Formats: sequence, C-alpha cells, structure tokens
Amino acid sequence: MNKSPVTVKGYVAAVPQDDRQARVAVVQDDVEYRVLPRGAGVDLADEVSAPVEVTGLVEEAEDVCYLTVRGYKVLEDDSWLEE
Repeated sequence: MNKSPVTVKGYVAAVPQDDRQARVAVVQDDVEYRVLPRGAGVDLADEVSAPVEVTGLVEEAEDVCYLTVRGYKVLEDDSWLEE
C-alpha cells in the first residue's frame, strides 16, 4: 500500500476500535483519519476533543484513511477553522 506524507489539522474524536486497533481519529473537513496506535499516535487517545495538528503518513484501505502519526501538537485555539 502506498503511504503519503500529510499534515492534518482537526479535532481528536473517539471511534469504535476496528481491525487495525484504531481507537481515535483526527477529523478535518469531514474526513476522518483513523490513528494507528503506534509511536506518537498512542498518546492521541488522551487528547479526545482537543484541536491538534498532526503530521504523519496516510494510507487508504477499504475506503478508510489510516494515519501513522510521526508527531503532533495540541493547538491553543481553533481559530484555524476560520481560514
């Protein structure tokens, strides 16, 4: 599968655990990026509802976007939504 580097700004949301063990997703512009529980992605489970900027690699499988998080930061506010 092809993995592409991305930067995603959105909110962390809890999702039902799936086959790949994803428990949270980052939602940006109605696109849900399910976070794989590896590396920095493990820590995002503690940031539900927080606005974040996440960098990592995305891959699509069965019409679902999965994100391997390389790094993230919690944003102080959500003013970027107005951009």
